Amino acid sequence: MKRGTDLLLRSLGFLLERPLLFRALKPYLGWLRRKNPAPNLAQFSYRTTLENIATLYGRERPVVWASLFFPAEFIYALDGVPFYPEIAAGLLAALGWGNIALARAEAHWFSPDLCSYHRLSVGASILRFFPRPSMLLATSSICRGTVPFFETLSEKLQVPLHLVDVPGEYSRDTVRYVTAQLATIAQTIRSNAKSTWDFERPFGYTQKTIAILQEIENLRKKEEVMLLPPTKNLDYLPYYYQFMGSETALVFFEKLREHLRHTPPQTLSHRLLWLHLKPFYSGVLSTLLGEFGLGVAFEEFAAVYSGELDPRRPFLSLAEKIVATSYEFADPTARLRRIVRWLSEYHAEGVIQFNQWGCRQSQGMNAVLQRSLRREGIPVLFLDGDHLDRRHHAEEQWRTRLQAFTEMLEP
Repeated sequence: MKRGTDLLLRSLGFLLERPLLFRALKPYLGWLRRKNPAPNLAQFSYRTTLENIATLYGRERPVVWASLFFPAEFIYALDGVPFYPEIAAGLLAALGWGNIALARAEAHWFSPDLCSYHRLSVGASILRFFPRPSMLLATSSICRGTVPFFETLSEKLQVPLHLVDVPGEYSRDTVRYVTAQLATIAQTIRSNAKSTWDFERPFGYTQKTIAILQEIENLRKKEEVMLLPPTKNLDYLPYYYQFMGSETALVFFEKLREHLRHTPPQTLSHRLLWLHLKPFYSGVLSTLLGEFGLGVAFEEFAAVYSGELDPRRPFLSLAEKIVATSYEFADPTARLRRIVRWLSEYHAEGVIQFNQWGCRQSQGMNAVLQRSLRREGIPVLFLDGDHLDRRHHAEEQWRTRLQAFTEMLEP
């Protein structure tokens, strides 16, 4: 059985490295566009997924891997194709292949105690499930495991890695420090690959997308508006990160805005703020939330940087984005300030955070968040598990804790 499975995995890895197979998707994608010239939200998502697969694996443009908080606009500016392994890891888990990649990483001595986003991505790389990159870009923002993770990928894949060291504080000096690093990286890439840069186009798309997102946020602040099922918006994570700076994100959020505008009022009994992410390998948690009438009014990871991106000063603009985002996620005081503001703006009654196994920085802040929010009379629930590794699935424990939390919210 194991021999047959290994043969299947090797065959799949071999096929995924054949660009012509994915370029053959073009006629089908053209047919989809003709069939649905004005697709709805679900149809657009389906078509975008296929187009992204064809682009990444067709390898007609350089594929650039990046950490979650490295801005995609930088990659679009050099006409690269962004690929975020942490996002792809969630998709692989949702497809039911996550534990295969995790097992392969662990067979190569990557500890089960490490973050599953990193372990799964390493395992998928060993299995050749992910498209081979031309280079890697990463920041040290928020997650301190990101740097060794990308250093490991660089060593295993034998491709250059460009790291941006992001200080923990937000100041003029830290922004200047990150600006200089981005400029140096750009110069290195330009000299090695003779790349041309066009920041005006991706910056323009981002500014238009942010305007649409602000309209979506205003809609979601209405008590009769809610995205269902609960946590559904976290499935749209690629559009907030990987596609930001492209026409794809702009069109998607235009369609999401129209979806919210024209969907009949729908809501659950309670409105909550969601911190961190969720289990992507199963929809059980979303079902339980719906069962107890716990709706999600807003998600922490849906908060995007809204500052101006100036193509005349691209590296300064992106440095501002990187440093501000890192500070607001990682600094306890700044994070708490945003949470309290969102609770008021979105009429949320409480907070749920899903603790990711192996994620030290988010769990390390739990005591501070719990003490500060409870002092303000705000109910807080921390659920334990893993976003990708189904071995840490705890449905009955979640049910018990959600039931108790619901009782806290009831008058």
